[in-house]
Amino acid sequence: MQESMFGEPKEFFGQGTFGTTPRVAYDPELNDVIQEVVCRGRGALEQRFAAVFRTSVDEILDGRRTMRFDFSELSPVEKSYLGAKVEILARDEFDFGHGISLDYLIGGHEVDAKFSATGEWMIAPKNIGEILLVMEASEETSLFSVGVVRADEELLRPNETRDRKRSFSAAGKGAIHWLIDDAPYPRNQLMELYREAPEAIDAIFTSSASGQKRVNELFWVLQGVHVNRTTVQTVAAQEDSSKRVRDARIALQGAGILILGHYRRHHTIASALGIDPIAQGEWVAIRVYPAEPGSTARQALIEGVAYRLADYGDRPTPAPAIPNE
Repeated sequence: MQESMFGEPKEFFGQGTFGTTPRVAYDPELNDVIQEVVCRGRGALEQRFAAVFRTSVDEILDGRRTMRFDFSELSPVEKSYLGAKVEILARDEFDFGHGISLDYLIGGHEVDAKFSATGEWMIAPKNIGEILLVMEASEETSLFSVGVVRADEELLRPNETRDRKRSFSAAGKGAIHWLIDDAPYPRNQLMELYREAPEAIDAIFTSSASGQKRVNELFWVLQGVHVNRTTVQTVAAQEDSSKRVRDARIALQGAGILILGHYRRHHTIASALGIDPIAQGEWVAIRVYPAEPGSTARQALIEGVAYRLADYGDRPTPAPAIPNE
């Protein structure tokens, strides 16, 4: 359901005004829940749920302690706990109330949270007839969906698991009121990089027993890549990503490497050299070389000297020191 902050809310049923809305019989309680979820999103429902899923997976992987980044490395127990983590973080993000018999109290109605990494939600006997907030997120595609449905008996497959749980039939999935349908959430950067260049990522992780030296190798190998905080923490197996980057900046300066971050001066240099904008919590390593007189390459004036991006054949020349401002 879509709700305007400046007027009366609109009903979702049969309207198709938000997400994918099937034409089903009007259910006022379900409609209340949809209205409340959208209202609590405050116009940023997609972005806020995206953050919930990225944070949930990252906390389960716990890269800064385990150096893991591959979702497939999680044990069955850890994967099952991911649903509980999503439930907790979504409650905190949207300030959902606690239900008495179900997970949430939303719009005055009890709602159970159901998360799946595969799009198959298992419905326990206690959930039949209840309103569910169904959530799905895939590390393979970096896409997620969020919907609301009442788990009526006729929407479930007849076959049961050993603990009497059942899944939605095709009709049941078709009855879900999708608030967000196949939207992107922040990617797992190391998994993506590993698919593209497994040898490079393996080299980074096996380069040294020292977390700092692995971070140095990270920025040496991944020049031109926007590296995020989680990636640095996982490679370093430490939490203080900013210090690791500062020390890497010093270690690589002699090789002509600049590590640019989210600072005004850094943005000016990046823009001059044609580097995409750097978000907060990201860094980009580039190798620079003093620009020759008359060079037509893009240049950045740093401490009174014009620099261009280094070519493969340029001999290593120390990079200038730039302030974090």
